[in-house]
Formats: sequence, structure tokens, C-alpha cells
Amino acid sequence: MGINRKYKDRIFCMLFGYPKYKKNLLELFNALNGTNYEDENELEINTIEDTIYMGMKNDVSCIIQSNMAMYEQQSTWNPNMPLRGILYSARLFSKYIKANKLNIYSEKLIKIPTPQYYVLYNGKRKIKDKVILRLSDAFSALQKEGQFEWTATVLNINKGHNEELLSKCQILKEYVILIDRINENQKKYDSVEEAVENAVSYCIKNNILQDFLTEHKAEVIMSLLTEYDEEETMGYVRRDAYRDGEKAGIEQGLKQGLKQGEMLMLISMVNKKMQKGKSIEEIAEDLEEDRETIEKIVKVIEENGHDINAEKVYEMIKGK
Repeated sequence: MGINRKYKDRIFCMLFGYPKYKKNLLELFNALNGTNYEDENELEINTIEDTIYMGMKNDVSCIIQSNMAMYEQQSTWNPNMPLRGILYSARLFSKYIKANKLNIYSEKLIKIPTPQYYVLYNGKRKIKDKVILRLSDAFSALQKEGQFEWTATVLNINKGHNEELLSKCQILKEYVILIDRINENQKKYDSVEEAVENAVSYCIKNNILQDFLTEHKAEVIMSLLTEYDEEETMGYVRRDAYRDGEKAGIEQGLKQGLKQGEMLMLISMVNKKMQKGKSIEEIAEDLEEDRETIEKIVKVIEENGHDINAEKVYEMIKGK
């Protein structure tokens, strides 16, 4: 039994990384580069799909008109983004070289797409509209200026920041409204579930990402719940794994922790829908999850009552 893998895709990745939403990605590229490309077929999405490297997942990347753009959405401040970016780019360039059958040992200079790396930040730390992070700041030994550099351009997309950029990319602007609404709701509601569900309903009602949220409502809610729980889950798992003191244990612990966090969210949502009188079939359809998984969760809750916490349900299901 496992949670549907599509819940692992964050909303940003869905909005800008899914092939059916190429138009959104083209609009984002144009907004960031001051270009006006119109043909979305000129854009090739080359994101490294379903690949986690050293605990890092590549969000969205594409190639258009000899430019290779890499975009990351971050809600936590990370000074290591330049290092992550150069690792992503190395894999993407390797993929590009192989696909185009280029010979890097040739005496002739081969041409490659010009890279750009943007981090769209919507975390709680207060930062300027634009921050340039440099890989050279991480170098242990001093180097002569200009010997080697890689940068990550961090753009603050919290409410009230980079409004000119947001005015040029309507989808990004509406994404920012959704996230801001969730953050505001967390001050009013006792649970993350209520904050997220209320924000999604508000956006649909007010024509904010309306078509997208209506079509993908269940997976969007699950994804958002997972995102908002991820930081706490990762922190817990890291502490636990470091106590074991082995690299293999840390890596395995991280994977298990994320999976457990997603399952806890699913269990919580199933319990809530049961209390609204929904059947197993209705819950499975609402959450776009297989009937067998929902049935196991429902059975444990029915046997123990709705007051049982999600962690206990998870342990009981896992033990069966």
C-alpha cells in the first residue's frame, strides 16, 4: 500500500512542469527574460523526472531558443542553492549531450544551451526582491576573481514583492495568492487541512487558478498538505537518522519519513470525509486513491473511533 505518487509533485511543478501546461512555463520564461515567445511548441521540457539526487529533486527545467532555464520554488532559505543548481545543470547537460550525440572529446568547439538558474522564494525569512547567491562563497580556498563562478538568482515572490514580474506572469501571480491565502488561514484555523481546503475553495470561487484547481482539486490539496508538513517531517527524520549515525540509515530514513508524512495526511483527510458521511467509494474518488487503500484506513478508524490519531492508524495499517 502506498500513497499515489502524483501527490509528490508540488503545485509549482504541476503548474509549470506538466506538458499540458507548457503555456504557463513559456509565460514564466518570457516574464523573467523580457522576451515574447508565443509558440509553446518551441519549448522543450527537460526536467529530470522522478529523480532524487542526494535528497534533491529538480523542479522544472526547459530549453528554448538555445537557453536552458532551471526554476526552483523554495519555501525554506537555503544558501546552498548555487551548489544544487550546478549539480542539476551537470545532469541536464549530460542528458543534452547524449540526446544530441555530441562528442566532448572533439577538437571542434561544441555549442551548448546558455544556462540560467532562478529560485522563486516564498518562505518566511525577510529578503530583498532579488538576491544573488554565488557558489564562490562556499569555496574553502580563495580564488582569483573570475576564475570560476555559478550563481543562483533568488527572487522573492511573497505578497508585495516583485510585483512587476507577477504582473507579467498571471499564473505565477495566482499561485502567490493561493499560497498567501493558506498562510493567512493558518492564523485562523486550528489545522493545516482547514487552512488548505478553505484557501483552495476561495481561489476556485474567485477565479484564481480556477480551471487548474477544479480539475486537480484532490491532488492539489494532498500535495499542499504534504508540502506544509514536509519541513517538520524532514526535521524529525533527520534527527532520528543522525542518532543511528550511518549514511545509509539517513538516506533511508529520509525516504521513509516523507512517505510516512504523506500517508498521515491521507489518513487525516479520510477520517475527515468519513465524519461527513462519505462512503469508501466516494472518498476514493474524491482523493483519487485506490479503493483498497481507503478501505484499510476506514476499517481501522471504524474499529477505533474518529478520535484515533493518524500516527496510530498508520502504525496499525503498517502492522497488518
